[in-house]
Amino acid sequence: MSFSILLFIVFLIPQYSFIHSPITEKDLVLFRLNLITRLDQCTLWRLRTPKNVSRTLEHFLLNSMFEEFREAALHLAVDEYPESVDCLDSCSDDIHKYKEYMKIGLLTKKSSIGELLDDEQIHHLHMLLEKTKRVDLVEKGLHQHLHGMSEKRRQELLTEFFESKPLRFRRSTVSRKIAREPTPLTPDMLMWQTQRHKNLVTKTKQSKGSQWDVMNTIGDQYYSLRKSIRLQYDPKFIKYCNESLISIIGNDSFTELEEMVTDSEQVEHIWNKYTQIVGYLKNEEDQLTAEHYGQFCRKIYRLLPIEQVDLMSWLSPSQRFRIGEMIQDPQVKDSEVYEKLYEFFNKASGDAKDQADEVITLGCRKFIAHHLGDQLAEDIEDLRVAGGAGSSHRTAALLFTKHSEIAAAGALAHQKRIEESLSICKRIYLDYDGTCYCNGRSDICDEKTHVCQNCTGGTIGFQCEKCPDDLQLDTNGTCITNSDRKCFCNEHATECIDGICQDCQSNTIGDQCELCDVGYYGDPTQGKTCTKCPCPKNGECSYNTVTNRIECSDCPKGHIGERCEENEDSYQPFTTEASTITMVDNQL
Repeated sequence: MSFSILLFIVFLIPQYSFIHSPITEKDLVLFRLNLITRLDQCTLWRLRTPKNVSRTLEHFLLNSMFEEFREAALHLAVDEYPESVDCLDSCSDDIHKYKEYMKIGLLTKKSSIGELLDDEQIHHLHMLLEKTKRVDLVEKGLHQHLHGMSEKRRQELLTEFFESKPLRFRRSTVSRKIAREPTPLTPDMLMWQTQRHKNLVTKTKQSKGSQWDVMNTIGDQYYSLRKSIRLQYDPKFIKYCNESLISIIGNDSFTELEEMVTDSEQVEHIWNKYTQIVGYLKNEEDQLTAEHYGQFCRKIYRLLPIEQVDLMSWLSPSQRFRIGEMIQDPQVKDSEVYEKLYEFFNKASGDAKDQADEVITLGCRKFIAHHLGDQLAEDIEDLRVAGGAGSSHRTAALLFTKHSEIAAAGALAHQKRIEESLSICKRIYLDYDGTCYCNGRSDICDEKTHVCQNCTGGTIGFQCEKCPDDLQLDTNGTCITNSDRKCFCNEHATECIDGICQDCQSNTIGDQCELCDVGYYGDPTQGKTCTKCPCPKNGECSYNTVTNRIECSDCPKGHIGERCEENEDSYQPFTTEASTITMVDNQL
């Protein structure tokens, strides 16, 4: 047969024509993806079925059990979704072809990893490996893409991937131009941003980041905000995301995703479904724009998967090398490693300090929320910001007690990595150095949970700070019976009702007048008056244990600095009677 005739025949054969001749692995992968797409489109109704049914169908589909999927779907479609029957029947030939292709697996021409994955996919896998050091995640990614190949062949491709060098890859400028710019966020949606938030956004712009890079930076910041602040802005951000996504993927697809969220489907399943929906979009511009909106809005919807947070990414290369040496040295205790990290953190200054603080604060909050619950992360952040005597000890005890409860129940995977991150968060984020603060009723704490032990006077609690429900603290710090109960209000009130102090004075609040009111700072548990924060508009403040200074927590728009005393742009600086305060007074 002449070469010209051969070319003629090859170009006449459709891309997936069923012929008993070897095909490349790439053809097989593309054929499978095309078949999954068709079957999925035939059964968009399956998310409306009971959860166990939809999960079974999803399992069949993603594990290439196409015949089983078709039979089960037909059984449901005949009575309830008759419009799907013809669509499913039209897939029969391709299902049969796929099974035949699998039978001639040994004859299938092999493809290189570079032919099966594009440059961007390979780059992402290398970045995933570099960031997490987890081979299992790379294996999972390849398995999902190369399903249907033998285990031996997948291992060969995995070996080929590890032997390949990471590409110096940047997303193509063409893709950046094709993706539409995001709808701008309105100023009233960003009033929560502090000066640090704004500085990071500015740095993103100055590094020639796109508008989508800026959106991702804002999304990360918003995800890590305190819940009380998010509740004020959630309606606007959720409306923004809902409208943006519906305009691209359509109302029906959006409703499917919404139902998955309502049914508490796993985050990974929801994101996989969204990726499929994006893949069905015919216009590449729509696909890329939808991908960007998805990455931003999943942070707004709080649909991020659990992932290992790199809490040491702020270290310089030489510091990373030193920490690595210490970790490898069997003579070096873990506590010494964390102290060295703390030392590096305190020595950082300028932009390096801002980056370190951003990584640790946001990283730890995200980490705690993922592994131990969003509410615990909120409680710890509230206690941390409030400050006060023994606050770092109390937050550490709360964190590690909850961690121990969940770990004992066997509900935590990757225990070693979790404990390493918790230790970093304890030392730097919570600024806890192991000191035992038990209100003078003990000097011993549990090594793991940091809870005070052997509390005197019948007291209980993380810091021996309270009595059992049927008892009450007297003025000497001893738990007494109800018949002998006296009013214990830390010297800030004289009357109680059912053990609760009434009309707390000295700017204090709480059942025992043990907390400072909003806009004040101090330690009322020592009988001292709470002092007004040196901040405009009665703003809140907190105690910085590193600098030994009081800092305003949230300056009004246009003002920055520890006391909001410096102006930004055209704004005039505030002046307060307390603006000259430089050190925390003796009330702390």
